[in-house]
Amino acid sequence: MIGAILWAQLISMRPRKGRSVRGGAVFSAITGLLFYGMFGFFGWTLMLLFSSPDTSTYFLPLLSGLLLAIMLYWQLAPVISASFGASIDLRKLMAYPIPRQKLFLVEVLLRTMTSLDMLLILGGISIGLLRNPLYGLKTAPFVISGGLAFAVLNILLSAGIKNWLERFFLRTRFKEVFFLILVLIGITPQLLLLANVKKPASLLRFAPSQTVWPWGTMAHLMLHEQALVSALAAGAWLCAAFWFSRRQFERTLRFDGAAITAPVREATPDSFAEKIFRLPSRFLHDPLAALVEKELRTLSRIARFRMAYGMSCFFGVLIFAPALRRQHGDAPFLQFALPLMAVYGLLVLGQITYWNSFGFDRSAAQGYFCWPIRFRDALIAKNLTVTALMIPQITLVSLVARAFHIPSSAAKILETFAVAGIAALFWFALGNIFSVRMPRAMDPDKMNQMSNKLQALTIFAAPFVLLPVVLAYWARSVFGNELIFAGILLIAAILGAIFYVVGLDSAVNSAIERREAMLLELSRSDGPISIS
Repeated sequence: MIGAILWAQLISMRPRKGRSVRGGAVFSAITGLLFYGMFGFFGWTLMLLFSSPDTSTYFLPLLSGLLLAIMLYWQLAPVISASFGASIDLRKLMAYPIPRQKLFLVEVLLRTMTSLDMLLILGGISIGLLRNPLYGLKTAPFVISGGLAFAVLNILLSAGIKNWLERFFLRTRFKEVFFLILVLIGITPQLLLLANVKKPASLLRFAPSQTVWPWGTMAHLMLHEQALVSALAAGAWLCAAFWFSRRQFERTLRFDGAAITAPVREATPDSFAEKIFRLPSRFLHDPLAALVEKELRTLSRIARFRMAYGMSCFFGVLIFAPALRRQHGDAPFLQFALPLMAVYGLLVLGQITYWNSFGFDRSAAQGYFCWPIRFRDALIAKNLTVTALMIPQITLVSLVARAFHIPSSAAKILETFAVAGIAALFWFALGNIFSVRMPRAMDPDKMNQMSNKLQALTIFAAPFVLLPVVLAYWARSVFGNELIFAGILLIAAILGAIFYVVGLDSAVNSAIERREAMLLELSRSDGPISIS
């Protein structure tokens, strides 16, 4: 039964014809290799650390703190990145006579497949302890059993949390607030640094090593300390995780998401929201005004977008502020801190807007080929929508930056708008091409689609996109002349405009040539297993 389910998924994922499909597969392979290579390097570093007998006196608090960090990442990273990895779409399998225990086993196996990064870290720690002369092969049963128990505990917890969150997203209207709370928990170390924690090692006091905590239990077991108590506590934690995961899975099986309907509210013409939606018609003519208004209304109804937009407005400051904490008022890094935070906000919005512009349109994208409008206007309208959203975003980032004593004068805000606009020209051009050549339908109710690939694409494209802007800042630091800085930014803007026009023409021509293939991809639904 399990083999049949996985085989059906393999058939639904088989490569299709076309250079864009092969290019997407090659890109996915490269990004996956780099991603797991980075975690493999971390695992190798930890192997060297734990194989040294000189630091063995610090192993217990250090290992407890590491296991706590791994556990937080294991559980919160999928939530923060809006990517739950591979999971069963139960709605497509309930019609088949499949035993529930088999479905649960497949769910756990899929969670294991998406946990290879953390398994590399645990493998490095375990190999390091086995190489350590103070531990060696005599403690192999404890090291291996402790590492496996910790991995199984997190895999079960991850499966249970995923099922619970999927029901939570469909039932509550406050999912964005819940997401922000989880993200705040995930960046707790950054907040601690903002609180002027003197020594990084003092952060270990927040990760107690007692066996009452799951990370402390597994650390004791791996280090062969209080073996009997640690083994009993580990068994208790595993039983609790299995009960939680299985209970959430069963409740998801009985959950009828279609029965959950949001309250319908009629918008009044004089409401503030309606005035905001109608604002593009004051500056643009139809059909651009109507298309931009349609995009604004669509995005505002998608919880995933609202969460990403909130993160783009506030979390740039929280991420970069620790690096700015010890900078003086005239430090060079502070001079481009605000533009860097604004560009980060643009990166956050990319994966659900301009890198896959037609994802939320899905099969309705055929209207762009049937309505009496140019396909070029549809792409321009989608880009203008993101540009319009950048205005309040940069304004909020500037206000938050001022609260953290980051330079945000009127001139600096104007500079930030210029830098973000230039970066947007390059990213929009690339995004238009990828939206046509590598489209994929996105379900507004799902949080696990296309995140990893598009995040990697955004990161890889950043050095090339920001190179003209970096040259401008380099010239200002070398020559100390604002006119030279403004001149290079002007040249970068002209290059960005040319690049945008060329990219737009390429995207329009590709859309016309491969219209059927594009619409087919946007109309395609996931198989029995959805994978981000």
